Amino acid sequence: MTPTRAVLVRRLRRVALSALLIVLWSIPFALFFGTLYGGGWSSYGWAYVVSLVFATVIRSAVALAEVLMLPGIRRRAGPDGRYPWALDAAVYMGVSVAGSYIAAFIVDRFLVRGFLGSPRAWLISGMYAIAFTLLVGGIIYARVFYRQAVARAVALERMRSELERAELRALRAQVNPHFLFNTLNSIAALIHENPAAAEDVVTRLADVFRHALTASGREHTRLADELDFLRSWLTIEHVRFGDRLRVIEDVEPGLDDVPVPGLLFQPLIENAVRYAVAPRAEGGTITLRVRRDPSGQTITAEVADDGPGFSPGTRPRGNGVGLESVRERLRLGGEPHAFALESAPGQGTRVRVTLPLAPAHVARVEPKAAPVECAPPLPSEGRA
Repeated sequence: MTPTRAVLVRRLRRVALSALLIVLWSIPFALFFGTLYGGGWSSYGWAYVVSLVFATVIRSAVALAEVLMLPGIRRRAGPDGRYPWALDAAVYMGVSVAGSYIAAFIVDRFLVRGFLGSPRAWLISGMYAIAFTLLVGGIIYARVFYRQAVARAVALERMRSELERAELRALRAQVNPHFLFNTLNSIAALIHENPAAAEDVVTRLADVFRHALTASGREHTRLADELDFLRSWLTIEHVRFGDRLRVIEDVEPGLDDVPVPGLLFQPLIENAVRYAVAPRAEGGTITLRVRRDPSGQTITAEVADDGPGFSPGTRPRGNGVGLESVRERLRLGGEPHAFALESAPGQGTRVRVTLPLAPAHVARVEPKAAPVECAPPLPSEGRA
């Protein structure tokens, strides 16, 4: 069907619908006026014909007003955006009353002689116009206010979505400098103690920066790319802490292409290093597990440590940027994103993150250059 023909079909449908509504709207008024003028079959018959004339003329007058007058009035909404319903209703009422007397003149001239032959007849015509206006106007206003309510709901949802994206960008801007600051401090310390290790860290840091900049510019990244990023980051930390930092990586096969929020796990790993490894002479063990959930719709990533932990209802020392940023990003993601934190004194800390298992929509990030193997490799105990 061509566009011109489609427009013509839509217009014909609107005309047919208007005609059908006129036929239906005439019935209650025919019953009212037929009963008023005798209640016999003949009374109902001519009352329906008269009602049909009134309905046709008044509806045509209202349609012309909707095309020629009301658009300009509705564009003159106040600065607060309120609908000018009072002026709008006055136009409907005035046009309907005028249409009613035009219809009465037609009936008086061609159908019922003397239809306007008395003041009572003029009053009845005005009453008919008011009743018809209340019926038709009520329907029209219900549609108008419904559309406005839907439009406001859509605009509110759009504003909420924009606000959530702005909050997410602010959270990322808060996390990324936090990570870069700590990493640069590590490099500064290594330059004097172990130049070869510092060179390797700089090479690995290039990969870390590349992934951080790429991930911060989009919502999601591949799980495999995020894990490569974490391995580079942990290699830098392993140069710093040596055997005090022990890592167990247990990732279920087949999840490489699952999209995950970029830079989501790094604050959790950094938090574990800060509280479970750095303050203790014996260091600590950090375990990263990623599993597909039995439902088949989500995955659960778990970061656990064997550090000192903390009591329920309290929080570890520091500003809490890492955990709070992850919690807030998952909150903004909505269901089925979820965040759970478990900790107890002397029993370490465990963070579980639930993410949707959705088809991947992100491209694989290829490393630009292979890192130089100068630093000790990551421990491989328990790696899947």
